[in-house]
Amino acid sequence: MKKVSLGRRLFLLVAAAVLVVGALALASCSCSNQQGSTSGSGSSASGDVMYTVPNVVSLTQADAEKAVLASGLQVGTIKQEASDTVPLGSVISQTPEPLTNAKANSKVDLVVSSGKAELKDVVVPDLKDKTQNDAEKALSDVGLVGVASNPEETSEVQPGHVFKQSVAAGTKVKEGTKVAFTVATAPGEATVPNVVGMTRDDAKKSISDAKLGFDSTTAYNDNVDEGKVIAQSLPADSKVKQGTTVSVQVSLGPKPVENVTVPDVMSFSWSDAEASLHSAGLAARYTGDPAGVVVSQDVAAGTKVAPNTLVTVTLSAPVQYVEVPDLTGMSLTAAEQATDALNLALDADGSEGTVVSQSPTAGTQVTPRTTVNVSLRSHETEEIEKYLGSWQDDKASLKVDTVGSDVIVTIEWDQGSGETYSWKYTVKVKGDKLVCSDGGSKFVSEDGGDPKTVYTDGSAEFSINKDGMLIWKDKKEDAGKGLKFAKLLQ
Repeated sequence: MKKVSLGRRLFLLVAAAVLVVGALALASCSCSNQQGSTSGSGSSASGDVMYTVPNVVSLTQADAEKAVLASGLQVGTIKQEASDTVPLGSVISQTPEPLTNAKANSKVDLVVSSGKAELKDVVVPDLKDKTQNDAEKALSDVGLVGVASNPEETSEVQPGHVFKQSVAAGTKVKEGTKVAFTVATAPGEATVPNVVGMTRDDAKKSISDAKLGFDSTTAYNDNVDEGKVIAQSLPADSKVKQGTTVSVQVSLGPKPVENVTVPDVMSFSWSDAEASLHSAGLAARYTGDPAGVVVSQDVAAGTKVAPNTLVTVTLSAPVQYVEVPDLTGMSLTAAEQATDALNLALDADGSEGTVVSQSPTAGTQVTPRTTVNVSLRSHETEEIEKYLGSWQDDKASLKVDTVGSDVIVTIEWDQGSGETYSWKYTVKVKGDKLVCSDGGSKFVSEDGGDPKTVYTDGSAEFSINKDGMLIWKDKKEDAGKGLKFAKLLQ
Protein backbone atom coordinates (compact mmCIF):
# COMPACT_ATOMS: atom_id res chain seq x y z
CA MET A 1 0.00 0.00 0.00
CA LYS A 2 1.19 3.41 -0.95
CA LYS A 3 1.83 5.70 1.98
CA VAL A 4 0.21 9.12 2.07
CA SER A 5 2.03 12.00 3.65
CA LEU A 6 0.63 13.77 6.72
CA GLY A 7 0.25 17.07 4.83
CA ARG A 8 -1.72 15.44 2.05
CA ARG A 9 -3.98 13.71 4.59
CA LEU A 10 -4.76 17.07 6.25
CA PHE A 11 -5.53 18.56 2.81
CA LEU A 12 -7.96 15.71 2.02
CA LEU A 13 -9.70 16.09 5.41
CA VAL A 14 -10.24 19.83 4.85
CA ALA A 15 -11.58 19.29 1.31
CA ALA A 16 -14.02 16.65 2.58
CA ALA A 17 -15.28 19.03 5.26
CA VAL A 18 -15.87 21.74 2.67
CA LEU A 19 -17.84 19.33 0.50
CA VAL A 20 -20.03 18.32 3.47
CA VAL A 21 -20.77 21.96 4.40
CA GLY A 22 -21.62 22.75 0.76
CA ALA A 23 -23.98 19.82 0.55
CA LEU A 24 -25.75 20.88 3.73
CA ALA A 25 -26.13 24.43 2.38
CA LEU A 26 -27.61 23.14 -0.85
CA ALA A 27 -30.02 20.95 1.06
CA SER A 28 -31.07 23.91 3.23
CA CYS A 29 -31.62 26.13 0.17
CA SER A 30 -33.63 23.37 -1.53
CA CYS A 31 -35.85 22.96 1.52
CA SER A 32 -36.32 26.66 1.75
CA ASN A 33 -37.35 26.85 -1.90
CA GLN A 34 -39.71 23.94 -1.48
CA GLN A 35 -41.31 25.54 1.54
CA GLY A 36 -41.66 28.80 -0.37
CA SER A 37 -43.28 27.02 -3.29
CA THR A 38 -45.96 25.48 -1.06
CA SER A 39 -46.76 28.61 0.94
CA GLY A 40 -49.63 29.64 -1.36
CA SER A 41 -50.14 32.91 -3.17
CA GLY A 42 -49.57 35.17 -0.13
CA SER A 43 -46.47 37.36 0.02
CA SER A 44 -43.68 36.67 2.46
CA ALA A 45 -42.90 39.21 5.17
CA SER A 46 -40.21 40.77 3.02
CA GLY A 47 -42.76 41.17 0.18
CA ASP A 48 -45.57 42.91 2.09
CA VAL A 49 -47.08 45.88 0.22
CA MET A 50 -46.22 49.15 1.93
CA TYR A 51 -48.28 52.37 1.73
CA THR A 52 -47.29 55.95 2.36
CA VAL A 53 -49.01 57.47 5.39
CA PRO A 54 -50.79 60.67 4.25
CA ASN A 55 -50.37 64.00 6.03
CA VAL A 56 -53.79 64.74 7.59
CA VAL A 57 -52.70 67.29 10.19
CA SER A 58 -54.96 70.40 10.09
CA LEU A 59 -57.64 68.59 8.05
CA THR A 60 -61.12 68.15 9.52
CA GLN A 61 -61.73 64.76 11.10
CA ALA A 62 -64.03 63.71 8.24
CA ASP A 63 -61.53 64.72 5.54
CA ALA A 64 -58.69 63.07 7.47
CA GLU A 65 -60.58 59.77 7.72
CA LYS A 66 -61.30 59.84 3.98
CA ALA A 67 -57.62 60.50 3.19
CA VAL A 68 -56.48 57.61 5.43
CA LEU A 69 -58.92 55.14 3.87
CA ALA A 70 -58.06 56.31 0.35
CA SER A 71 -54.39 55.56 1.11
CA GLY A 72 -55.08 51.86 1.79
CA LEU A 73 -54.87 52.29 5.59
CA GLN A 74 -57.42 52.13 8.40
CA VAL A 75 -58.51 54.77 10.92
CA GLY A 76 -57.35 53.85 14.39
CA THR A 77 -58.21 55.49 17.70
CA ILE A 78 -59.45 59.09 17.70
CA LYS A 79 -58.56 61.14 20.75
CA GLN A 80 -59.99 64.55 21.62
CA GLU A 81 -57.62 67.20 22.96
CA ALA A 82 -58.01 70.90 23.69
CA SER A 83 -56.00 73.31 21.54
CA ASP A 84 -55.67 77.07 21.44
CA THR A 85 -54.32 77.04 17.88
CA VAL A 86 -56.03 74.22 16.03
CA PRO A 87 -59.74 74.81 15.16
CA LEU A 88 -62.41 72.63 16.70
CA GLY A 89 -62.78 69.31 14.83
CA SER A 90 -59.43 69.51 13.01
CA VAL A 91 -56.51 67.10 13.42
CA ILE A 92 -53.75 68.18 15.81
CA SER A 93 -51.40 65.21 15.28
CA GLN A 94 -51.28 61.69 13.91
CA THR A 95 -49.52 58.38 14.50
CA PRO A 96 -47.64 57.13 12.43
CA GLU A 97 -45.97 60.33 11.28
CA PRO A 98 -46.86 61.69 7.81
CA LEU A 99 -45.01 60.33 4.76
CA THR A 100 -43.69 57.25 6.60
CA ASN A 101 -44.39 53.76 5.28
CA ALA A 102 -46.93 51.36 6.76
CA LYS A 103 -48.36 47.99 5.82
CA ALA A 104 -51.73 47.72 4.12
CA ASN A 105 -54.66 48.19 6.53
CA SER A 106 -52.38 49.57 9.26
CA LYS A 107 -54.17 51.91 11.62
CA VAL A 108 -53.55 55.63 11.78
CA ASP A 109 -54.40 57.17 15.17
CA LEU A 110 -55.64 60.76 15.24
CA VAL A 111 -55.67 63.49 17.89
CA VAL A 112 -58.54 65.90 17.12
CA SER A 113 -59.00 69.39 18.56
CA SER A 114 -61.89 69.82 20.98
CA GLY A 115 -61.46 73.60 20.84
CA LYS A 116 -59.88 75.99 23.25
CA ALA A 117 -59.66 74.87 26.87
CA GLU A 118 -61.57 76.94 29.37
CA LEU A 119 -59.28 79.56 30.80
CA LYS A 120 -58.78 79.39 34.56
CA ASP A 121 -58.07 82.13 37.05
CA VAL A 122 -54.44 82.23 38.22
CA VAL A 123 -52.50 84.39 40.66
CA VAL A 124 -49.80 86.70 39.34
CA PRO A 125 -46.45 85.85 40.99
CA ASP A 126 -44.08 88.40 42.50
CA LEU A 127 -41.32 89.03 39.95
CA LYS A 128 -39.20 91.53 41.90
CA ASP A 129 -35.46 90.70 42.06
CA LYS A 130 -35.89 87.87 39.53
CA THR A 131 -33.79 87.74 36.37
CA GLN A 132 -35.59 88.08 33.04
CA ASN A 133 -35.42 84.30 32.41
CA ASP A 134 -36.65 83.51 35.91
CA ALA A 135 -39.48 86.04 35.62
CA GLU A 136 -40.61 84.58 32.30
CA LYS A 137 -40.47 81.06 33.75
CA ALA A 138 -42.44 82.08 36.86
CA LEU A 139 -45.15 83.57 34.67
CA SER A 140 -45.12 80.62 32.25
CA ASP A 141 -45.44 78.12 35.11
CA VAL A 142 -48.85 79.58 36.06
CA GLY A 143 -50.02 79.99 32.46
CA LEU A 144 -49.19 83.66 31.97
CA VAL A 145 -47.18 85.36 29.23
CA GLY A 146 -44.22 87.50 30.17
CA VAL A 147 -43.40 90.60 28.13
CA ALA A 148 -40.09 92.29 28.87
CA SER A 149 -40.29 96.08 28.63
CA ASN A 150 -37.26 98.16 27.77
CA PRO A 151 -34.79 97.98 30.66
CA GLU A 152 -34.47 101.07 32.81
CA GLU A 153 -31.68 102.39 34.94
CA THR A 154 -32.41 102.06 38.63
CA SER A 155 -30.69 101.45 41.90
CA GLU A 156 -33.62 99.56 43.46
CA VAL A 157 -32.29 96.15 42.43
CA GLN A 158 -29.20 94.70 40.84
CA PRO A 159 -28.83 95.22 37.09
CA GLY A 160 -30.51 92.46 35.10
CA HIS A 161 -33.21 91.90 37.75
CA VAL A 162 -36.89 92.86 37.68
CA PHE A 163 -37.88 95.89 39.70
CA LYS A 164 -41.46 96.50 38.48
CA GLN A 165 -44.32 94.64 36.83
CA SER A 166 -47.53 95.76 35.04
CA VAL A 167 -49.89 93.58 37.11
CA ALA A 168 -49.37 93.56 40.85
CA ALA A 169 -48.32 90.33 42.54
CA GLY A 170 -51.26 88.44 44.06
CA THR A 171 -53.76 89.70 41.44
CA LYS A 172 -56.10 87.07 39.95
CA VAL A 173 -56.18 87.05 36.15
CA LYS A 174 -57.13 84.61 33.39
CA GLU A 175 -54.61 82.19 31.96
CA GLY A 176 -52.82 83.60 28.96
CA THR A 177 -52.83 87.16 30.28
CA LYS A 178 -49.73 89.17 29.35
CA VAL A 179 -47.74 90.59 32.26
CA ALA A 180 -45.10 93.16 31.39
CA PHE A 181 -42.07 93.59 33.61
CA THR A 182 -39.04 95.88 33.63
CA VAL A 183 -35.47 94.80 34.23
CA ALA A 184 -32.99 97.12 35.87
CA THR A 185 -29.85 98.12 34.03
CA ALA A 186 -26.73 99.96 34.96
CA PRO A 187 -25.43 102.71 32.73
CA GLY A 188 -23.46 101.30 29.82
CA GLU A 189 -23.62 100.20 26.19
CA ALA A 190 -24.33 96.81 24.63
CA THR A 191 -23.74 95.47 21.13
CA VAL A 192 -26.75 93.98 19.42
CA PRO A 193 -25.97 90.46 18.16
CA ASN A 194 -27.08 89.08 14.80
CA VAL A 195 -29.74 86.45 15.57
CA VAL A 196 -31.43 86.14 12.14
CA GLY A 197 -31.66 82.45 11.19
CA MET A 198 -31.25 81.25 14.80
CA THR A 199 -33.90 79.30 16.68
CA ARG A 200 -35.95 81.36 19.10
CA ASP A 201 -34.17 79.89 22.14
CA ASP A 202 -30.70 80.47 20.70
CA ALA A 203 -31.65 84.03 19.76
CA LYS A 204 -32.97 84.69 23.25
CA LYS A 205 -29.77 83.38 24.83
CA SER A 206 -27.58 85.42 22.51
CA ILE A 207 -29.53 88.61 23.22
CA SER A 208 -29.68 87.98 26.97
CA ASP A 209 -25.94 87.28 27.05
CA ALA A 210 -25.44 90.70 25.46
CA LYS A 211 -27.31 92.19 28.45
CA LEU A 212 -30.30 93.11 26.32
CA GLY A 213 -34.00 92.47 26.77
CA PHE A 214 -35.75 89.95 24.54
CA ASP A 215 -39.21 89.84 22.99
CA SER A 216 -40.62 87.78 20.11
CA THR A 217 -43.53 87.63 17.73
CA THR A 218 -44.48 85.01 15.12
CA ALA A 219 -45.44 85.16 11.44
CA TYR A 220 -45.90 82.77 8.53
CA ASN A 221 -43.02 82.74 6.06
CA ASP A 222 -42.49 80.64 2.94
CA ASN A 223 -38.70 81.09 2.91
CA VAL A 224 -37.68 80.64 6.56
CA ASP A 225 -38.03 77.31 8.38
CA GLU A 226 -40.45 77.06 11.25
CA GLY A 227 -38.92 78.17 14.58
CA LYS A 228 -36.16 80.26 12.97
CA VAL A 229 -35.78 84.05 13.35
CA ILE A 230 -36.94 85.99 10.30
CA ALA A 231 -35.89 89.48 11.40
CA GLN A 232 -34.85 91.51 14.44
CA SER A 233 -35.92 94.99 15.51
CA LEU A 234 -32.40 96.41 16.00
CA PRO A 235 -29.57 96.09 13.45
CA ALA A 236 -26.81 93.67 14.27
CA ASP A 237 -23.63 95.26 15.71
CA SER A 238 -25.46 98.48 16.61
CA LYS A 239 -24.65 100.05 20.00
CA VAL A 240 -27.53 100.52 22.44
CA LYS A 241 -28.01 100.97 26.16
CA GLN A 242 -27.76 97.76 28.12
CA GLY A 243 -31.19 96.28 28.84
CA THR A 244 -32.71 97.59 25.60
CA THR A 245 -35.26 95.11 24.28
CA VAL A 246 -34.54 93.45 20.95
CA SER A 247 -37.69 92.08 19.35
CA VAL A 248 -37.41 89.19 16.93
CA GLN A 249 -39.93 87.73 14.49
CA VAL A 250 -40.00 83.93 14.48
CA SER A 251 -41.24 81.93 11.48
CA LEU A 252 -44.27 79.65 11.69
CA GLY A 253 -43.30 78.14 8.34
CA PRO A 254 -45.41 78.35 5.18
CA LYS A 255 -48.99 79.44 5.72
CA PRO A 256 -51.33 76.42 5.71
CA VAL A 257 -53.23 76.02 2.47
CA GLU A 258 -56.88 76.96 2.91
CA ASN A 259 -59.43 75.08 0.87
CA VAL A 260 -61.66 77.05 -1.51
CA THR A 261 -65.33 76.59 -2.33
CA VAL A 262 -66.32 75.46 -5.83
CA PRO A 263 -68.86 77.94 -7.30
CA ASP A 264 -72.07 76.95 -9.09
CA VAL A 265 -71.55 77.56 -12.82
CA MET A 266 -74.53 75.61 -14.15
CA SER A 267 -76.12 77.27 -17.22
CA PHE A 268 -73.11 79.62 -17.55
CA SER A 269 -71.43 80.18 -20.89
CA TRP A 270 -67.88 78.83 -21.09
CA SER A 271 -66.31 82.30 -20.71
CA ASP A 272 -68.45 83.10 -17.65
CA ALA A 273 -67.83 79.67 -16.09
CA GLU A 274 -64.07 79.94 -16.63
CA ALA A 275 -63.97 83.45 -15.11
CA SER A 276 -65.99 82.32 -12.07
CA LEU A 277 -63.76 79.28 -11.44
CA HIS A 278 -60.54 81.28 -11.89
CA SER A 279 -61.87 83.93 -9.51
CA ALA A 280 -62.36 81.20 -6.88
CA GLY A 281 -58.73 80.11 -7.31
CA LEU A 282 -59.48 76.99 -9.37
CA ALA A 283 -58.32 75.67 -12.73
CA ALA A 284 -60.96 75.10 -15.41
CA ARG A 285 -61.48 73.20 -18.64
CA TYR A 286 -64.46 72.17 -20.73
CA THR A 287 -65.78 69.35 -22.86
CA GLY A 288 -68.51 69.74 -25.46
CA ASP A 289 -69.43 72.68 -27.66
CA PRO A 290 -67.77 75.96 -26.56
CA ALA A 291 -70.78 77.86 -27.89
CA GLY A 292 -73.12 76.00 -25.51
CA VAL A 293 -73.87 76.41 -21.82
CA VAL A 294 -72.77 74.37 -18.78
CA VAL A 295 -74.98 71.34 -18.21
CA SER A 296 -72.75 69.60 -15.63
CA GLN A 297 -69.60 70.12 -13.56
CA ASP A 298 -67.46 67.27 -12.24
CA VAL A 299 -66.98 68.88 -8.81
CA ALA A 300 -70.30 69.84 -7.21
CA ALA A 301 -70.92 73.46 -6.25
CA GLY A 302 -70.18 74.14 -2.57
CA THR A 303 -67.45 71.45 -2.35
CA LYS A 304 -64.29 72.48 -0.46
CA VAL A 305 -61.15 71.69 -2.47
CA ALA A 306 -57.50 72.69 -2.54
CA PRO A 307 -56.59 75.79 -4.55
CA ASN A 308 -55.87 75.18 -8.25
CA THR A 309 -58.01 72.04 -8.30
CA LEU A 310 -59.12 71.34 -11.88
CA VAL A 311 -62.88 71.56 -12.46
CA THR A 312 -64.20 70.20 -15.75
CA VAL A 313 -67.51 71.46 -17.09
CA THR A 314 -69.58 69.91 -19.84
CA LEU A 315 -71.09 72.29 -22.38
CA SER A 316 -74.27 71.53 -24.30
CA ALA A 317 -74.71 72.01 -28.02
CA PRO A 318 -76.02 75.52 -28.86
CA VAL A 319 -79.80 75.80 -28.85
CA GLN A 320 -81.20 76.29 -32.37
CA TYR A 321 -84.30 78.49 -32.44
CA VAL A 322 -86.97 78.58 -35.13
CA GLU A 323 -89.45 81.33 -35.95
CA VAL A 324 -93.16 80.54 -35.58
CA PRO A 325 -94.89 81.02 -38.97
CA ASP A 326 -98.10 82.96 -39.49
CA LEU A 327 -100.83 80.31 -39.68
CA THR A 328 -103.90 82.59 -39.68
CA GLY A 329 -106.21 81.95 -42.60
CA MET A 330 -104.70 78.52 -43.27
CA SER A 331 -106.64 75.28 -43.31
CA LEU A 332 -105.76 72.70 -40.66
CA THR A 333 -103.87 70.63 -43.24
CA ALA A 334 -101.84 73.60 -44.44
CA ALA A 335 -101.05 74.64 -40.86
CA GLU A 336 -99.84 71.11 -40.07
CA GLN A 337 -97.58 71.12 -43.12
CA ALA A 338 -96.16 74.53 -42.23
CA THR A 339 -95.34 73.51 -38.64
CA ASP A 340 -93.98 70.08 -39.61
CA ALA A 341 -91.56 71.72 -42.02
CA LEU A 342 -90.07 73.69 -39.09
CA ASN A 343 -90.07 70.73 -36.65
CA LEU A 344 -92.89 72.29 -34.59
CA ALA A 345 -95.90 70.53 -33.09
CA LEU A 346 -99.49 71.68 -33.75
CA ASP A 347 -102.53 71.48 -31.49
CA ALA A 348 -105.92 72.65 -32.87
CA ASP A 349 -109.21 73.14 -31.05
CA GLY A 350 -111.12 71.44 -33.85
CA SER A 351 -110.76 69.56 -37.11
CA GLU A 352 -112.45 71.87 -39.65
CA GLY A 353 -112.28 75.48 -40.75
CA THR A 354 -109.44 77.98 -40.99
CA VAL A 355 -107.00 79.27 -38.38
CA VAL A 356 -108.20 82.49 -36.76
CA SER A 357 -105.68 82.73 -33.89
CA GLN A 358 -102.46 81.07 -32.71
CA SER A 359 -100.14 80.89 -29.71
CA PRO A 360 -97.21 81.58 -29.78
CA THR A 361 -97.83 84.41 -32.21
CA ALA A 362 -96.16 84.56 -35.61
CA GLY A 363 -92.52 85.64 -35.51
CA THR A 364 -91.85 84.31 -32.00
CA GLN A 365 -88.49 82.52 -31.61
CA VAL A 366 -88.98 79.06 -30.05
CA THR A 367 -87.05 75.79 -29.67
CA PRO A 368 -87.76 72.83 -31.97
CA ARG A 369 -90.80 70.67 -31.08
CA THR A 370 -92.54 73.60 -29.41
CA THR A 371 -96.33 73.21 -29.67
CA VAL A 372 -98.25 75.91 -31.55
CA ASN A 373 -101.88 76.08 -30.40
CA VAL A 374 -104.41 77.29 -33.00
CA SER A 375 -108.12 78.06 -32.98
CA LEU A 376 -110.21 77.15 -36.02
CA ARG A 377 -113.26 79.02 -37.28
CA SER A 378 -116.06 77.00 -38.79
CA HIS A 379 -117.33 78.20 -42.21
CA GLU A 380 -120.92 77.83 -41.09
CA THR A 381 -122.51 81.11 -40.01
CA GLU A 382 -125.76 82.08 -38.38
CA GLU A 383 -127.37 85.45 -39.00
CA ILE A 384 -128.77 86.71 -35.70
CA GLU A 385 -129.42 90.46 -36.13
CA LYS A 386 -130.02 92.89 -38.98
CA TYR A 387 -130.21 96.68 -38.80
CA LEU A 388 -130.91 99.41 -41.33
CA GLY A 389 -129.78 102.99 -40.99
CA SER A 390 -129.34 106.27 -42.80
CA TRP A 391 -127.37 109.45 -42.45
CA GLN A 392 -128.11 112.41 -44.68
CA ASP A 393 -128.54 110.84 -48.19
CA ASP A 394 -126.47 107.74 -47.37
CA LYS A 395 -127.94 104.36 -46.65
CA ALA A 396 -126.33 101.48 -44.79
CA SER A 397 -127.08 98.06 -43.39
CA LEU A 398 -125.52 96.39 -40.37
CA LYS A 399 -125.43 92.63 -39.88
CA VAL A 400 -124.35 90.69 -36.82
CA ASP A 401 -123.40 87.04 -37.47
CA THR A 402 -121.85 84.27 -35.37
CA VAL A 403 -119.01 82.17 -36.71
CA GLY A 404 -118.14 79.50 -34.16
CA SER A 405 -117.42 81.39 -30.97
CA ASP A 406 -116.79 84.68 -32.79
CA VAL A 407 -119.20 87.54 -33.42
CA ILE A 408 -118.82 89.22 -36.82
CA VAL A 409 -120.22 92.73 -37.28
CA THR A 410 -120.46 93.71 -40.99
CA ILE A 411 -121.48 97.19 -42.21
CA GLU A 412 -122.30 97.78 -45.90
CA TRP A 413 -122.26 101.49 -46.83
CA ASP A 414 -124.00 103.00 -49.86
CA GLN A 415 -123.20 106.67 -50.38
CA GLY A 416 -125.94 107.02 -53.02
CA SER A 417 -123.45 107.73 -55.80
CA GLY A 418 -122.98 104.09 -56.68
CA GLU A 419 -119.95 103.69 -54.37
CA THR A 420 -120.27 101.03 -51.66
CA TYR A 421 -117.95 100.46 -48.71
CA SER A 422 -117.76 97.63 -46.18
CA TRP A 423 -116.48 97.47 -42.62
CA LYS A 424 -116.10 94.21 -40.69
CA TYR A 425 -115.28 93.79 -37.01
CA THR A 426 -114.53 90.38 -35.45
CA VAL A 427 -114.86 89.91 -31.70
CA LYS A 428 -115.05 86.95 -29.38
CA VAL A 429 -117.66 86.70 -26.65
CA LYS A 430 -116.17 86.08 -23.22
CA GLY A 431 -118.66 86.71 -20.45
CA ASP A 432 -119.49 90.40 -20.42
CA LYS A 433 -116.42 91.27 -22.49
CA LEU A 434 -115.77 91.24 -26.20
CA VAL A 435 -112.17 90.47 -27.19
CA CYS A 436 -111.09 91.16 -30.76
CA SER A 437 -109.28 88.31 -32.53
CA ASP A 438 -106.29 90.57 -33.17
CA GLY A 439 -105.76 91.01 -29.44
CA GLY A 440 -107.35 94.44 -28.95
CA SER A 441 -108.90 95.16 -25.55
CA LYS A 442 -112.73 95.31 -25.42
CA PHE A 443 -115.17 95.84 -22.60
CA VAL A 444 -118.79 96.64 -21.77
CA SER A 445 -119.48 99.69 -19.62
CA GLU A 446 -122.50 101.35 -18.03
CA ASP A 447 -122.33 105.09 -18.76
CA GLY A 448 -125.29 107.46 -18.63
CA GLY A 449 -127.95 107.13 -21.32
CA ASP A 450 -126.09 104.44 -23.26
CA PRO A 451 -126.06 101.54 -20.81
CA LYS A 452 -124.39 99.04 -23.19
CA THR A 453 -121.43 100.60 -24.94
CA VAL A 454 -119.31 98.06 -26.77
CA TYR A 455 -115.75 99.01 -27.71
CA THR A 456 -114.22 96.92 -30.47
CA ASP A 457 -110.64 97.27 -31.74
CA GLY A 458 -110.43 100.97 -30.95
CA SER A 459 -111.35 102.15 -34.43
CA ALA A 460 -115.09 102.14 -33.86
CA GLU A 461 -117.66 101.82 -31.10
CA PHE A 462 -121.15 100.42 -30.94
CA SER A 463 -123.78 101.56 -28.47
CA ILE A 464 -127.48 100.98 -27.98
CA ASN A 465 -129.43 104.01 -26.84
CA LYS A 466 -132.61 104.10 -24.77
CA ASP A 467 -134.79 103.93 -27.89
CA GLY A 468 -133.20 100.67 -29.02
CA MET A 469 -131.25 102.34 -31.79
CA LEU A 470 -127.78 100.97 -32.43
CA ILE A 471 -125.31 103.79 -32.97
CA TRP A 472 -122.03 103.28 -34.83
CA LYS A 473 -119.27 105.80 -34.44
CA ASP A 474 -116.16 105.38 -36.55
CA LYS A 475 -113.07 106.91 -34.93
CA LYS A 476 -110.90 106.65 -38.02
CA GLU A 477 -113.26 107.78 -40.76
CA ASP A 478 -115.57 110.80 -40.98
CA ALA A 479 -118.10 108.85 -43.05
CA GLY A 480 -120.72 107.17 -40.92
CA LYS A 481 -119.96 109.13 -37.82
CA GLY A 482 -123.04 109.06 -35.65
CA LEU A 483 -124.97 106.75 -37.99
CA LYS A 484 -128.04 105.21 -36.31
CA PHE A 485 -129.42 101.80 -37.16
CA ALA A 486 -132.95 100.60 -36.50
CA LYS A 487 -133.44 96.87 -35.97
CA LEU A 488 -135.34 95.21 -38.80
CA LEU A 489 -138.63 93.63 -37.82
CA GLN A 490 -138.67 89.87 -38.47
